[in-house]
Amino acid sequence: MKRLYFALLLVLCGTASPLSADTFDPEPVDPGFEGGQVSGDVSELFGDSAWFGRYRPHVGYRYQAGDTIGRIGGLSSFDAFFPVLEGDDSDWLMFIDARLLLGDDNHNLGSNVGLGARQYLPEYQRTIGGYIYHDTRDAGYANFDQISGGIETLGDIWDARLNWYVPTGTTRKQYATTHVNNGGSYQFIGHYLYGGTFTRYYQAAMKGLDMEAGAKFYTNDYMDLRAYAGWYHFQASGSPQAWGWKSRVESRISDMVALNLSVQNDRVFDTTVNFSVGIQWPSITGLRNGPRSDLKAWDRLGESPERLRAIVVDNQEVQDPNGGLIINPSTGNPYYFMHVATGGNSDGSYEDPYATLAAAFADPRTQAGDLIVYDHRDGSETGNFVLADNTQVLSEGPAQFINSQFGSLQLPDSGTGINPDITGSFTMSNNSVLSGFDITTTGAGSSIIANGVGNLMVSNNTINHNGAGTAISLTNLTGPATFDQTPLTKTDGLGVSITGSQNAADVTFTNSSITNTNGNAVVIANSGGTIEFGQITTTNGSTAVDIDDSSANITIAELNTSNTTLAPLDINNVSGSVTLNGGTFNNSGFSGVQIVNSNNITIKNTTINSPSTYGINGVNVNNFNFSSNTINNADSDGISVSGSGNGTISGNTIRSIVTAFSTGIDVTLNGNANVDIDNNTITSVIALAGSGIEVTASSGDVTTRIRDNQITSFVDAFGNGIDFTSNSTGVVDTTITGNTITNTIGAFGDAITFHGTANGVMTTNISNNTINNTAGAFGNAINVIYDDGSATTTISQNTIDSDDVGNLFGTSIYLNLNTTGTTTSYITENIISDDNNLALFTDGIAVDIDRGTNNTLFINKNKIAQYGGVFDDGIEIVADTISGASANVQIHDNILNGSAGIGGRGLDVFTSFGSNSLLLDVTGNNTDTSLYFEAVLGGEILVEDLPNLQINNNGASITTIGNVQNAP
Repeated sequence: MKRLYFALLLVLCGTASPLSADTFDPEPVDPGFEGGQVSGDVSELFGDSAWFGRYRPHVGYRYQAGDTIGRIGGLSSFDAFFPVLEGDDSDWLMFIDARLLLGDDNHNLGSNVGLGARQYLPEYQRTIGGYIYHDTRDAGYANFDQISGGIETLGDIWDARLNWYVPTGTTRKQYATTHVNNGGSYQFIGHYLYGGTFTRYYQAAMKGLDMEAGAKFYTNDYMDLRAYAGWYHFQASGSPQAWGWKSRVESRISDMVALNLSVQNDRVFDTTVNFSVGIQWPSITGLRNGPRSDLKAWDRLGESPERLRAIVVDNQEVQDPNGGLIINPSTGNPYYFMHVATGGNSDGSYEDPYATLAAAFADPRTQAGDLIVYDHRDGSETGNFVLADNTQVLSEGPAQFINSQFGSLQLPDSGTGINPDITGSFTMSNNSVLSGFDITTTGAGSSIIANGVGNLMVSNNTINHNGAGTAISLTNLTGPATFDQTPLTKTDGLGVSITGSQNAADVTFTNSSITNTNGNAVVIANSGGTIEFGQITTTNGSTAVDIDDSSANITIAELNTSNTTLAPLDINNVSGSVTLNGGTFNNSGFSGVQIVNSNNITIKNTTINSPSTYGINGVNVNNFNFSSNTINNADSDGISVSGSGNGTISGNTIRSIVTAFSTGIDVTLNGNANVDIDNNTITSVIALAGSGIEVTASSGDVTTRIRDNQITSFVDAFGNGIDFTSNSTGVVDTTITGNTITNTIGAFGDAITFHGTANGVMTTNISNNTINNTAGAFGNAINVIYDDGSATTTISQNTIDSDDVGNLFGTSIYLNLNTTGTTTSYITENIISDDNNLALFTDGIAVDIDRGTNNTLFINKNKIAQYGGVFDDGIEIVADTISGASANVQIHDNILNGSAGIGGRGLDVFTSFGSNSLLLDVTGNNTDTSLYFEAVLGGEILVEDLPNLQINNNGASITTIGNVQNAP
């Protein structure tokens, strides 16, 4: 019993340290053993305790390199062999064999603890034995236990052994799965959708047995070699059976060192090669200097049994033939389907679907939401259906797609092109989808209802609504609503109502036209977010689109209307924005577009025919863009807007044909503004019409650019072509350039007029304009008046009355300086009536200086009636105000010709009254009439280099009357 206790102590404590003791005399040589080789035995290590006989404990280390059956990578083994009971004559032995295992692949542990017994049979010179073990293994993803054992027979020449292995407890464990999209098919099973390649990964401990037999085929004084061959069989649930062969060569270099090389093959583990080195100490025979070779059967009672030390484990990959569950990535749960199909009457599974939507919606599972109701029918049904949260209601008609762990997947059976017909309505909920139905609704109810919900999708449907009700009613939305490929046809009543959605709830109509007859298309009130519409068409009704009290950013791709009793597009109190990108309005009973107290309004690419009042009318609009529109026969202004901010009126065509519009473009700026009025075409034909472009700057700092517009009056009476009035005390910067203004056989007011009335700071640039008057009566071509404020004025490179035929013209360029502010004026390089035909006009350039003493004027390089014309004066400058005024005037290099001397003077300068004074620099001018200077009643004219005035002006005739003096 002492030896048994000691064995247990070694196993539990794992000691590998030898016990030191005094030596004692060796035992007598046992029968059958030639001991002449031995000088002592291992009993000396343990003293005289008599615990052990011939066979003594030994420890060792063994390393197996390479793969083998059921194991990948090398294996380290720390061994301990302990004799427990031994026969009196050492011919039998009971022992404990224990080891700690450490794998190379993942450094996980295992163990063997076994009890064995051997008996030496002298008459056969053979040892027979048996053993049983408890084994453990950490295989990386699973821990396994097994009971194993075996029997053996060991001889001087040949050996044979048979081992068996039986796992206990958990023998198979799933440790991972993969689900990949292999491009294959998808299928419904029950209430779920399966598809892709779904693979489960297991580790399984295999039961089995192995057998080998072999013989010693070589020996010498230092080593022996043994060769073995055998077979094995292992099996586990989920694995094919591993039937295989194996072979092994063993070399004992000494009684303490052994080498092994083994090769195995089977269909599970394929071919594996394994090499091992084992070292043990002391020797297994108990002889201190035990034999290096030629071990006898009796010597081998003390060696460890040869067996598979690690539990055989198969790493399995098992593919599900149905594929895996398709997952909703937003929830992480599998999609659940409630099927509806003709002939079904059960539980809504794919194999036994419900026959109607009503039955499917009555299912408590549908009421709970978070599922897809999938309608496979091509029939019809009547009912009003309320969707629960996270519910999709789909039909097979369109190609239906869902988001999955693989991205977007098309549902099986979808894409037939046939939608079920539903008479009734659908009430949407949070995160709900409705797709693939033809919906018909009659009366006061709605087809689509969403109240206090968000994140909904209505796609691939048609909606036909007849009656006074609202077809689509969206109220108090908390999240986005999308309508895609869902056209609405409406008769009477309202098409779409979006109200109370101030929580930035986006609403989008994509490829979803709205058509309404005898009703209105859209009402938006008290809503925010982004709202987008595609094509909207109405016939009759009052207002096609009515937008009120909203912070939303609203876009309409196309709006077409006929015969509305009010404005087709009515915008009131919008703090967000409204953009209309196109359409046609015919015969509206009010303005085409009516805008009041709103921000960021864009109207583009829209044709407005015969509105009863304005084409586009904006009142108190902050930031606007009216571009590329066509407005025909407006009864009032074509475009009228009052407001501030950034404004663009560009590329519009405004025509009055047999109808008098008031003004083509009428703009009133009531605050800081930056406005462009460019590339517009304004035409009045056979009509009595107002101005072409009229701008009033009422207050604030205003920058206005009026460029490249075409304004034409034909056989009619037209007001001013371009009329700008500055009533602002701020900074007013005005550019009027590149415009063409034409009057043909009609009466026309001023072509371009600028009137500054307030004490502001004005910069005015009127340049590169073309003004034509053909056989008609025309007012001033360019008329600039300053009644207050300071001003810098440039009137340059304009062409006036070119290629005319006998017409009446007022002053070509008129400048009135009636202000005490500082003014600087440039009138340069203008061409005035340069043809050979008859042109009758008052003055070419006329300047009245009525107030102020700080006026500077440059009149240079103008060509006035270069070849012909009848006029009063080429250039006329007058300072005759009672209050007194003065100016410094430069007149250089002008051409001032009358028609064969008919008419007035080339240059006519006149002052009167006591305090009016002009300082003139007159040089390089050409005239076929005269240069005339008259200062009377106390007026004064000072001329630089007066004695040489004729010479300095190419021999022109000079006339001076009154107080005309040479400048000092």
